[in-house]
Amino acid sequence: MRAFLLLCWFLLALGAAQAQVVVGKDYLVLPKPHPVSSGDKIEVAEFFSYPCRHCYAQDAAVSAWLKTQPADVSVVRKHVVWGKPMAGFAQVFATFSVAGLTDRLHAAAFRAVQHDKINLGEAAEFETWLRRQPGVDVAKTMAVYRSFAVKAQVEAIAKFTKDYRIFSTPMLVVDGKYAIAAAAPERSREVLDALLAKVRAQRNGEI
Repeated sequence: MRAFLLLCWFLLALGAAQAQVVVGKDYLVLPKPHPVSSGDKIEVAEFFSYPCRHCYAQDAAVSAWLKTQPADVSVVRKHVVWGKPMAGFAQVFATFSVAGLTDRLHAAAFRAVQHDKINLGEAAEFETWLRRQPGVDVAKTMAVYRSFAVKAQVEAIAKFTKDYRIFSTPMLVVDGKYAIAAAAPERSREVLDALLAKVRAQRNGEI
């Protein structure tokens, strides 16, 4: 019985150790907090790019988490822009966002870029790829792609990327101020949950 209790204590201690997060190791406190627009909810911002293979590896885990995200959390996805070549990919993601096609085409776009080596950052390649996607109105989607709303989104995220020094991807930023360091999806989820708890405690005046 004593051995069993010791084993239980060891497993509990191990779980607690794994759940602990360390500033400077698991996450960074950003020197210049990002502005958030989530109201009373806690914003979780995912910074990614389609050419980033690590973003591709993490995307399934992020998408799964989105389906079970807490009610007090608002998630936004932002395609970074580092120079002109990246702007084309950001334009693709902005098109999905404005046209309401993110759920249908985001994962497929990742596969196209990472697995099929299709350069969706080029307008002609993007349009050709769109024609192979079932149920998509290509003419309407390309009109959105060329719209002022999409252009404005790309310009805004390019400025944001520069102003707030988004230096790597994938990056998750919690409440505009805590950047989660790159890690395995399981560890990233642990750190994310811990930081959400931290922000809730801060807002409730508990810390």
